[in-house]
Amino acid sequence: MAIMLNHPEDTKPDHISDSERLSLSLWLQLMKCTKEIESGVGGRLRKAYSQSLARFDLLSQVHRFGGDWVAVGKVSGRVMASSGNITALVDRMVAEDLVVRRASPDDRRSHQLRMTENGRKLFDEMATDHARWVDDALDGIEDTNKQRLIAMLIEVRRAFEATESRGKTPVDRATARAGA
Repeated sequence: MAIMLNHPEDTKPDHISDSERLSLSLWLQLMKCTKEIESGVGGRLRKAYSQSLARFDLLSQVHRFGGDWVAVGKVSGRVMASSGNITALVDRMVAEDLVVRRASPDDRRSHQLRMTENGRKLFDEMATDHARWVDDALDGIEDTNKQRLIAMLIEVRRAFEATESRGKTPVDRATARAGA
């Protein structure tokens, strides 16, 4: 049995608590915001530079290490793209002379990346536009509200990380509520 909330599409089972409904609403708003911003910025990157947001993200992560070599594993842990997609992404970017890859001198089973001069030039151009596009997208939000939202989102991330680090899964919580 479902109950109606504000809109017909907002049907939810009766067994969801008010706190869970609120958390779900927050999660949905975060997902909607993420989707809108990624779509807008990703579309602009594709149109202006023929690059995806995943490619920009990979270049951004490699850029953080200056001109030093960085382990592919370290980069893949920081990018938004799925780790299974990283190898194909790197392969294409190596072929386009945006990054170079080498076997790690310490462990031949792993690889390292470094940005090429072409990659650095492209990233510098994209980063400038990216910053402007994101600022334009969020222009209607006062700076003080941006600061508050950042603090709140950090709190959300930390709460989620704490739940994950305790090994509490949704199944565990459901079982605890049911008294099993």
